[in-house]
Amino acid sequence: MKQEGGEQNDNDLRELEFKKNQYGPIAETIVLRYQHGLFLPEAGLSSLDKLAREQKAEETFLALLARYDREGRNASDKPTSPTYAPALFCKERDANGVRKEDFAAAMRRLFEGGKIHVENYGRPSRPASKLSLGKKEEQSREGGQVSG
Repeated sequence: MKQEGGEQNDNDLRELEFKKNQYGPIAETIVLRYQHGLFLPEAGLSSLDKLAREQKAEETFLALLARYDREGRNASDKPTSPTYAPALFCKERDANGVRKEDFAAAMRRLFEGGKIHVENYGRPSRPASKLSLGKKEEQSREGGQVSG
């Protein structure tokens, strides 16, 4: 079974989540790979490595979004759009090896953190939207003033 972009789907990986852990943190996870009849821990996917990978994906996402904005290119948050940001960004030379799924997860975290937002533009008869950096500026109810 192949994923988008010709990548081979890795069916040998499993994630083990500890729901109850007597001497360790609750909800800790470990990634295992099935090899020769055994599930063995996958190297490099500890929680610190995972955090570092997530931070790299977020920083790369923000850098690419800023570059797209400077170049006048739009990126979308909609998965079915031809300009879906994670799909576009993973093809860039500056993607630093970040995969589409990692960019999608980073985009969700950046939305939650208020570091990106959807900006509407275009004519009222044909509205459009794009991803933008920073928090969304809200219009106040009195006089249409912008508050930040």
